[in-house]
Amino acid sequence: MNFGNVVLLTLSFGLVKCIDIKMVAPYEHGHNGAEPCLRICTGTTGKGSTPWQLYGTEGLYVDVDMRKCAFRSDLTPVVTTVLAGESSHWVTTGGSQIYHLKSSSFRIYIHLRKDYGNIRNLYKSCKWRIDWQAIGFTC
Repeated sequence: MNFGNVVLLTLSFGLVKCIDIKMVAPYEHGHNGAEPCLRICTGTTGKGSTPWQLYGTEGLYVDVDMRKCAFRSDLTPVVTTVLAGESSHWVTTGGSQIYHLKSSSFRIYIHLRKDYGNIRNLYKSCKWRIDWQAIGFTC
C-alpha cells in the first residue's frame, strides 16, 4: 500500500481531521502564499490506459493533465513523478524528468536503449504509467 492510499484511508476513517502542510521555502521568490492555500494533489495516468505517444524509435512521451488540482495559474506547482509498471520499467530513463511544467499539466519523456528491447513492445504489455504528486497553491 502506498503512502497516498494510507492518507486516504486515514482520512476516510476519521482518524485524522486535517493534514498540516508547511511551505518552508517559496518555490518562486516573492510568492510566499498562505499555508492554508497549499494543496497536495496526486494522480496516475492509469495502469494499462496511459495514452503514450511514440517519440522517435526509442522513446515515448505522455502529457499529464492536472487541471482537476485547480492550482493557481500564476504559480508553478512542485511535481514529482515515477514511472511504474509490471516489468522492465527499471531499464528506462526519464520517468522522473518533467518537461513543459505548468499549473495544469506537464510532459514526461521515456527512453529505452535498443539493447534492452523494443519500447514499442514493452510499454503496453508491461502496463507502464506515470504516478505523480504535486504541491501547489490554490489561492
